[in-house]
Formats: sequence, C-alpha cells, structure tokens
Amino acid sequence: GCGELAALRAMGFSQEQARRLLALQPRLGPEHREAAAAQLLLLGLSAEAALALLERSPALLRLPTERLRERAEELRRLGLDGGR
Repeated sequence: GCGELAALRAMGFSQEQARRLLALQPRLGPEHREAAAAQLLLLGLSAEAALALLERSPALLRLPTERLRERAEELRRLGLDGGR
C-alpha cells in the first residue's frame, strides 16, 4: 500500500523501484519486503542492486526476518561489505 511505498522510498528506492519491489510476492506482508530490502541495503548494496537480487531470488522475501538477518551477518563476516 501507500505506507509501504513510502517506507521503501524512505530507504532510498525510487518510485519505480519501489513499485517493482511491491510487485514481488504480493501476498507477503509489508514487513517481509521491508526487512529484506533493509538487510540488503545494510550490506552496502545500492537500491537497484538489492532490487535486482530480489527479482532474481524472490524466495528471499519469504525467509523469516531473523534468518535473513543471520545470513546478512554471515556475509558481512565473510567480507561482503559496501556491496563488494
């Protein structure tokens, strides 16, 4: 909805990117999309790179938030930071 669109825009997604993200897994609650996007952005990915990853692997959106956070933390430990 509008609130989710505004939240994604506040994270740095453009209007068009936010709409594309909202179209992924439309039955999921907004917290899943926002949590997944937030974790990818925290890894240093750009909004476009995060969206591209979620479009290629929409199953990431179905992961429980805590599991997603654990995976992101593991990637940081392995040296993925700043999108590298």
